[in-house]
Amino acid sequence: MLSQSGTNSSEQQGQGNKRQRTAAMYHRKRAVTACQSCRLRKTKCDNVRPVCGFCSRSGAQCVYPGSGPDSDYSSYDPASLTILDRLNHVVSLLESRPLAVLVNDTGSYNSQHDTSSISERNASITRPLRVAPIHVSRDLTTHVPEGDILQVLERPEFPSESNNCESIMRWPIFQGLVPEVHSFVLELNEDVEARSSDSRGVSAGRGVQEEDFVPLSKRFLAYVHVKNPILDVKDYKKKVREAAENGPRWDGASCLVLISCAIACLSVPFNTEADVDGSPASTRSSTNTVLDPDTAASYYLAARKRLGLLQPSLLYIQCLFLCGIYEMYCLHPLQAWFHFNRACVDLRNILWTRSQKKSNQATTQETRRLEQRLYWSCVKTEYELRYEIPLPPSGITQCDYPDMFPSPPTELTSPSAYDRGGTLEDDVVPEEEKSWFYYLAEISYRRMMNRAMAVMARSGEQIHANNELAQFLKNRELSCREWIHRPFLFYVLHQSPEDEHYGRAIPLAQRCLELCVEHLFRTYGHNRHHGTWYIARSCVTKALILLAAAKSGRITLPPGWKEALEIARWTVNRWSSEAPDLEWAQRILETIVGEVEKNV
Repeated sequence: MLSQSGTNSSEQQGQGNKRQRTAAMYHRKRAVTACQSCRLRKTKCDNVRPVCGFCSRSGAQCVYPGSGPDSDYSSYDPASLTILDRLNHVVSLLESRPLAVLVNDTGSYNSQHDTSSISERNASITRPLRVAPIHVSRDLTTHVPEGDILQVLERPEFPSESNNCESIMRWPIFQGLVPEVHSFVLELNEDVEARSSDSRGVSAGRGVQEEDFVPLSKRFLAYVHVKNPILDVKDYKKKVREAAENGPRWDGASCLVLISCAIACLSVPFNTEADVDGSPASTRSSTNTVLDPDTAASYYLAARKRLGLLQPSLLYIQCLFLCGIYEMYCLHPLQAWFHFNRACVDLRNILWTRSQKKSNQATTQETRRLEQRLYWSCVKTEYELRYEIPLPPSGITQCDYPDMFPSPPTELTSPSAYDRGGTLEDDVVPEEEKSWFYYLAEISYRRMMNRAMAVMARSGEQIHANNELAQFLKNRELSCREWIHRPFLFYVLHQSPEDEHYGRAIPLAQRCLELCVEHLFRTYGHNRHHGTWYIARSCVTKALILLAAAKSGRITLPPGWKEALEIARWTVNRWSSEAPDLEWAQRILETIVGEVEKNV
């Protein structure tokens, strides 16, 4: 059979058996010749050298696997080539199998229920659960585009309908106990949050003081920028110095400085509370107050006056994003959404417009890095809000962005960065490096959760957290693992104990409760930051899960669940006075607590 390859017999004899076996055992596929960007996107590559069509349009770096020294397979022995081929096959199965399950289930659901009404779907919640095996066709486990996962998440109600605290309140076990709430945020009077955003007067406080620009900018870099590094630090410091020396102008640079100073006025150092019991008494005794909310409002008003004068650009998107962060610090999620959504839409339009230009105008490395940070920060933040509130997507994920991760600053990737004392400050480099580990981990977590929201996945590894960023990542892990186990708790609470799968589900349901308790003990709900509103909402969710288990009497609750419940109640109460939606959620939560205490 080897003689059919098109070479003459003399050439085959000169090559020897080893060369023939290599050619026979390793078949080069089209995926091997595609560039790395197209391979990551799992789309067809036109294989134009040195830059393919997609990379030329999008301005991405086009790298072909065959161009590197490690891509020459001619020297590999047959066994190694076989191993590589099988590994590639296994990786493709692992990457596409979860989506295949989703596609299979979605297709069968749509074919059977596309004519059912909303009321019928709501009524089906109270029916007995049925467990059936999932049969997946082998044809669905290969060549599934990564973008299909994002398409599944395009429905406005999808991420939040099975993840937020309102969805727990709709569990049948709470039927008749609490009113049906679609969304605490959206069902409030539309003017309530808008009034709360403007309720603080701007005449109090220090007001906008040019001599405060530098110290406030340092506070911003230390407490805010480390979690969302969307700014170029050197360029930002230059803008701050110019504003401090010449006064704020009516341009984008001054707008950026003013909004960052506004956030800095609300930011405080993260405090984990040394006594690890996490009781409300200990957190109440040393609760940190905000630095200066009145001065923050003055800076924010000055920044918003300039925001309306700016044209769409990366600088304008940075200002919009920081305005969203400010509103999240103030626990105004819907107002924050308006800014985040505008940032996403404007960035999508900029990327789309550039991709349609025929001229192959390359962007600078600095612009490319800034664009990467803005893109992934916008995507991450949009999904964070849509997991809690049923909001429409901006469409930013549909622009086929080629870079899978943002690139860290050049100074952090250079081995000599730490030796140049005049280039980088000694106290800034370690924190910025740490922040980038956190930032990349956050993006990885969000992409993983997007898959987990579509189909169940395995839980991650345990980590030891001893600083602010590690604490946040640990809580992300616990939240993900709890969500993965949550369907088993729902099953145990609402299915008949005689069901054949009931006994196997109980340990998994108990694990869900244990993760809720562990997460609540690590809440640290007294700190104000970008994620404070999310933490308060998470406390409502975890408290409802524990109360549902206690009300059912079907499952043993883990040790410390009452203390964890008190932490959740205290955290929600701590911030309810600043957020009308949290105040509403607190009232319903306290109603459920009172009913459960009567029967437990």
